Amino acid sequence: MKKYLAYGLIFYIVLAGCGKTNDTNVSSPYYLNAFIQNVKYSTSSVSTFVLANQQGCIATKSYNVTNIGQINVDAYYLDCYIKHYTNNADFVSTKPGAHKIFDGGLLLSAVNCNCDLVIGLVDNSIPSLFNNTALEPTNIVNNITSITKKDSTAAYVTYVIAGNFSCSFKNTNNVSIPVVGNYTIPLKEAK
Repeated sequence: MKKYLAYGLIFYIVLAGCGKTNDTNVSSPYYLNAFIQNVKYSTSSVSTFVLANQQGCIATKSYNVTNIGQINVDAYYLDCYIKHYTNNADFVSTKPGAHKIFDGGLLLSAVNCNCDLVIGLVDNSIPSLFNNTALEPTNIVNNITSITKKDSTAAYVTYVIAGNFSCSFKNTNNVSIPVVGNYTIPLKEAK
């Protein structure tokens, strides 16, 4: 009986550690931290997945959409992207400051601009997997706190972008789900 209790406790500890952490230090230099309903989730497995040559709020510019990270736990699935200029000549003048947040359904929309976030949230407690939450239009904050040039090759300039965000989603049961987070990610800009 003690043997099964020990295995059960180990299994519980392993499950409790997956996807959720209370540690503020993440070992990778790139990360996404998100507090969803005041519970902290972190990932240091930040993707470099890029949707290239997208349209944005300025028709004469080309944009990339880069994945910041995904958090997939029992309760929620969060997917976070940043839209940014494709070319370094356009991006180099970008400064830290306030930018917008758009709902995940607008990922490939031309309404978002340079350094705007696109965040999708799925409430896994609701049977309808897709479109079961919507970004609430008030109290939206996306603040780029620093932009640092990391390195340069013949083809690209890499920047390290750090920022924080705050928003809320409303699920189809009319429950508001606050999401607050911060991130540090690399962005590549073509020369």
